[in-house]
Amino acid sequence: MSKPESRGPGRAPMPAAKVNAFFHHLGRTGSVTVAANRAQLRRSTLYERRQDDEAFAERWAQALDLGVERLQDNAMNRALNGTPKPIWRNGQEVGSVRQFDNRLLQFLLKAHRPDLYGDRGKAAAPGLPFDLVKRMADAEARLAQREKAKPGTAKKATAKTKGATHAK
Repeated sequence: MSKPESRGPGRAPMPAAKVNAFFHHLGRTGSVTVAANRAQLRRSTLYERRQDDEAFAERWAQALDLGVERLQDNAMNRALNGTPKPIWRNGQEVGSVRQFDNRLLQFLLKAHRPDLYGDRGKAAAPGLPFDLVKRMADAEARLAQREKAKPGTAKKATAKTKGATHAK
């Protein structure tokens, strides 16, 4: 029989078996609520313990990471392999089709390859949105092209401006 773990002065100890069950379920589900319910422990008690006990917090982080990895693996499997969707006719299941979740796949691609599938404005230029940088470069190219195409127009406008200045 495992010995109970102390919760601090004036508090009843948490049974080690329940603590172990909590970490087991946290590692399997990635959900603190589900793990606490299955281990028959209060979430608030667990959060207090995590805050006060560094070793407990480290074990919590490891179990939660494992649970999140399992969720990620499950999501990747569903996105790539789909899930069966039953086909019903006249109240009876007559077959099934494999349904793929393209939104889930898009989310996973953004998470794993943000440089390719993420928001382009965030990855392009620090401090400036991608579209603004591109627009400014395009505008400068157009301006240079216009100045080359109509050199006489630019000189006439300059001469008119100078003449107006001298007339004052």
